Amino acid sequence: MFDAIGLMLDVGNIDIGKFDSCPLEIHSLYEMLGPSKAATQKAIEAIEHFPVELSVTAHAPYSTSPNLLKVIKNRCRNQEQLFSFHLAENLDEGLLLSKGEGCFARFLKDRTGSDSPFPIPGIDSSTVVEYLQRLGILDSKTICVHCVHLNDEEIKIIADAGAHICLCPGSNKFLSVGTVRLQALLDHGILPALGTDSIASNPSIDLWQEMALLGKEHPAVSPESILSMATIGGARAMGRANDYGSLEAGKTARFLHIQDKEYDDVESSEQLLERLTISGKPESVQWL
Repeated sequence: MFDAIGLMLDVGNIDIGKFDSCPLEIHSLYEMLGPSKAATQKAIEAIEHFPVELSVTAHAPYSTSPNLLKVIKNRCRNQEQLFSFHLAENLDEGLLLSKGEGCFARFLKDRTGSDSPFPIPGIDSSTVVEYLQRLGILDSKTICVHCVHLNDEEIKIIADAGAHICLCPGSNKFLSVGTVRLQALLDHGILPALGTDSIASNPSIDLWQEMALLGKEHPAVSPESILSMATIGGARAMGRANDYGSLEAGKTARFLHIQDKEYDDVESSEQLLERLTISGKPESVQWL
């Protein structure tokens, strides 16, 4: 995977280090969970002792209490750091927040008992994004990951806030959570980034495969748009479009040389874009 990546956002709780074999710049976010009142307090106390340069983020609305979400987002805003979290990956997220029901509610009840901040008063299962907007979570440094189950109003809220979306089609397929409304995102002026989630939910953390799967799921979306999601879409989401995402004078982005029999009969730029986005990883990928 890393032999074709120049800039990567890694979300987890370990430092994956650097790679001498490729010119890869890694930006890491330390992910926090706090699905109960006790866990929230413990997480807040831990954050207070973190070094300023450590970028902290939240896991998801269903695993992070409203108070912890606000504390982390305020820290990110004060330090001008990215804030990334899972959103609308599963329909039961809305059920937990609005009614205290569904698979997440059962999971939390088994582990935290009655020490839970959910459900949240005043919201319903279709307004999770509005709830996040009221908390002050959505802005240009927010990356919403997955976003499979969004209605038109939620997409508009995200677009109006200038927040970004990162799609993980391989993970969605593996977990059978549904297919994102990609055309609706594009229609609202959102060019998503393309990601993989993790090996816990994706057998192949490979952006070539993510592009291929997205192209098969959304044949009406142009190959150029899909390639843009894997390049400039990610750079914009990370606030690094001045350095990465396109081949322009002054940018850090570099050329890749690829070889594969799939490209032997390519006769036009349109065919090339189509092969790039549906054929998976080429046999040979090298930095120039």
